[in-house]
Amino acid sequence: MTEPIKARLAALPEPELPPDLWLRVRGARLHQRDRRRRIVAGSMAMLALVALPLFYLRTAAPPTPASSPAPAAFAAAPRAPLHEEPLRSVDRELQHAYERGASEQELQWLWQRREALARSGTATAVPQPIEI
Repeated sequence: MTEPIKARLAALPEPELPPDLWLRVRGARLHQRDRRRRIVAGSMAMLALVALPLFYLRTAAPPTPASSPAPAAFAAAPRAPLHEEPLRSVDRELQHAYERGASEQELQWLWQRREALARSGTATAVPQPIEI
């Protein structure tokens, strides 16, 4: 049944094509190519606009502490009372000793010194946290 239909369709003459068909096909193809180029160029521009600030923030050198003034919050922070200064200085020494990886003997000596200062009553008030 399908064989006679196939033979009959094969025997039909080719239809006449409009003379401007290939010009329209070529124009549509060029339009499609130009549209893709615009999309790619726009996407790359958007990516650059998004990535440039991130790249700049990552590569920008941090400001040096000497050149930037201290924030007002640090300047207005209350100082510890004078009778607490020795204990605070020992605490700072302990912190620095831990940071640089000091020996057990040095750490033990600093802890003994801190405990002696705390027991002697030079630091009677409990240190209060400072809001930054």
